Amino acid sequence: MILQFFEKYIVMILTAAVGTLGYCLLINVNRNKIVYGCVGGVVSTFLYCICVEMGLAPLIQNLIPAAVVTLYAEVLARVVKAPATVFLIPSIIPLVPGGRLYYTMRAIVDGDAEGAKVYAMETIVIALGIAVGIVVISLVFYHISHKNIQYKVRFEPLRNHGQGEK
Repeated sequence: MILQFFEKYIVMILTAAVGTLGYCLLINVNRNKIVYGCVGGVVSTFLYCICVEMGLAPLIQNLIPAAVVTLYAEVLARVVKAPATVFLIPSIIPLVPGGRLYYTMRAIVDGDAEGAKVYAMETIVIALGIAVGIVVISLVFYHISHKNIQYKVRFEPLRNHGQGEK
């Protein structure tokens, strides 16, 4: 079963790695951080393929990989001491619905209103899944990191004040 999965999706996963590498080079990601972006692209594509095999809805097929890759980028940003977007944006690139957006525009140009509507809805659902996955994890990390800062701002003067009176 696992062998069949890899036979079916290995080309997709490898091309995601190459495409992510190309995107990292295009936007001038530091050479020592390119590998992290490529790993993120492979992870997002791998999770997407698993979600497709499970038969999940298109929203969830994109939400789960986007959330996991955002978690990956946020954790890696703290470990490597770089902005999370350096790892997040290249990792999300394989999930972007470029083909569906092309077909949407093609249907509009051809005057196929029904086809344009179908492709546009699919594109919006996929984009929404990616956006929600990113936003949820980013908000969690934002609140965790800012709670620590708020704690320091609020209670550090009290500690310093109490020590100065001795």
